[in-house]
Amino acid sequence: MWILRPAVAVVVVMMTGLPAFAQPIEISSLGHAPVMSTSTSLSELRSNFEKNEPMMRQAAQKLGLSTEQYETFKLQVAVAKARWVTVPRHLEAMTWGADGTVHVLRDVIIPPGMKGLEVDMPDGNTTLAMYLPAKCGNLSYVHIKPPVVAYPSSPHYVAHAQSFPQPQPQQVASVVTGTVPVAPLAAIPPPPIVAAAAHHFSLLPLAALLPFVIHGSNNVIPAAPGVTSISGPAAPTFPHTCGCPPPPPCP
Repeated sequence: MWILRPAVAVVVVMMTGLPAFAQPIEISSLGHAPVMSTSTSLSELRSNFEKNEPMMRQAAQKLGLSTEQYETFKLQVAVAKARWVTVPRHLEAMTWGADGTVHVLRDVIIPPGMKGLEVDMPDGNTTLAMYLPAKCGNLSYVHIKPPVVAYPSSPHYVAHAQSFPQPQPQQVASVVTGTVPVAPLAAIPPPPIVAAAAHHFSLLPLAALLPFVIHGSNNVIPAAPGVTSISGPAAPTFPHTCGCPPPPPCP
């Protein structure tokens, strides 16, 4: 086993040193160059982390983490705030150890289904997700960008020109534009005030009846005994209009 580890380390160093490898480095299995021993549960992984804390601090420094980031990761592991998850296959950076020294691999693909713990912390506009695989304890990380919300274009508000039929030529009546003068409204005179009819007493009708009254006063009707005589209007006489002689007297 002691011969296998140096050989694997040399191979890994040669792989990281060759500039021709532009594609991600795919690792077939973990545990050949571990930073700490294998763990089978979250509690055992936390215990191994505490035993190998100097190696974990060195691994964090090799990854370029700040002291504050490492202390946050260490605290989350100690208070059991780390989550037991399936480590993603593609990692931005992953550490490995040989002879007490920690090395770093960039752009790594690990086997599927590897279990481990995860601690998330903000890092600028992204989230720094740190992983500690239970198989090897090789501290790793990946930056997670916030999801981009895509708003679909609504066909109700966006229309294309070709979706409309071509208008057919047709005769359009000429429209005279301008302001139509409006004649001012004539002043409507107020209704005439009708004065109340004055009631005047006229003597003309009485004057027309005066001859009949005077003529009729000569005819006196004899009254009954004990009754005063009552005079009334006599029958009017009309002038004779015929020119014939009067009739002879009666015998």
